[in-house]
Amino acid sequence: MTVLFTRCQFRVSSIRALTGVGLMLGLAACGDTGSNWEPQDMFAAPTEQKLDDRYRAMIDFKAMARDANGKEYAAGPKATVLGAVEEAVAMCSQANAQGCKAVRVGLTWVDGLDQVAIESVIQSYNDTMTAEAYHAAGQGNMGAANWLAYHYAVLGENLTEAERLSKQALSVAPDDPGALDTYGLILYRQGRYQEAEEVFIRVNKAMPTAEHIAHFADNALAMGKAEMARAAYQRALQAGAGPVLSQTIQKRLLALDLNGAGNVQPAQ
Repeated sequence: MTVLFTRCQFRVSSIRALTGVGLMLGLAACGDTGSNWEPQDMFAAPTEQKLDDRYRAMIDFKAMARDANGKEYAAGPKATVLGAVEEAVAMCSQANAQGCKAVRVGLTWVDGLDQVAIESVIQSYNDTMTAEAYHAAGQGNMGAANWLAYHYAVLGENLTEAERLSKQALSVAPDDPGALDTYGLILYRQGRYQEAEEVFIRVNKAMPTAEHIAHFADNALAMGKAEMARAAYQRALQAGAGPVLSQTIQKRLLALDLNGAGNVQPAQ
């Protein structure tokens, strides 16, 4: 996840290219999505800078998978613990390896544990980090507020609180692409698609990462703009989507081919 306002997992106290002309024309043919919308704006080079070093310094979350031959696949950081675990296992699977399994969650080794025990470890991480994010946000750490808002948006939970936290972060960094993407995702989850579209256009003009473009595509699909969504999903794949996001996008493209536009959940 490449954002300015980082939304990744943080350590707990105890452990822790441009596309071809054809695609650009395809995007242009999909209809106006905003008064200042231009398809090529999706392909602007991202600008990176650190906004909250205090929070960034807390980030050190990864998951690891291992195949039957002992090769390890590390992934993360992610906005949810489960997301990092899924990413690591997907990396292993995409390498056509056999016997892929999670062996590490954060700094906790889970090799040999059964699925129920691993899920218990994941839940413990989630509970602890959510609590610490609340504490950090309450002390004015806007990176933590943004992370927590995004965490809730991904899960589709506590959206009123997520919106409050997101606006708190945006009050400090109103033009930050990562914070704006969080807010756009919350609006999408709330069914406020037109508002979300305007936000996602701003995000992708500033930082068109695979995840940001996929969020725009999800929202376009929810609005019935199937061809715009298709073109954006394809652009997200070309922008370097990770294994889990790539699989999600491929499923959406297949669904578009089979069924046309429909109500979908956000790409992870």
